[in-house]
Amino acid sequence: MTLAVSESLANHGHHALVNAHETAADNHQLMADAGVGDVEEHLDLARWHRWCAIVENQLADEADRRTPTTRRSKS
Repeated sequence: MTLAVSESLANHGHHALVNAHETAADNHQLMADAGVGDVEEHLDLARWHRWCAIVENQLADEADRRTPTTRRSKS
């Protein structure tokens, strides 16, 4: 596997993880708002997933700079 292919796969993975963490955070927030289960735990998990999404987004931005034919070229 070449470095370019490896960086491209990492780029895709970071973007996918941003989406997954944002979705998980939204779902935990919905469950907390609905009073399902341990509300405080859902709120903690929502905050944690949002933090993870921020970190993954930073990694995705770095990967975009390394592989400029990804997100920016689609604009």
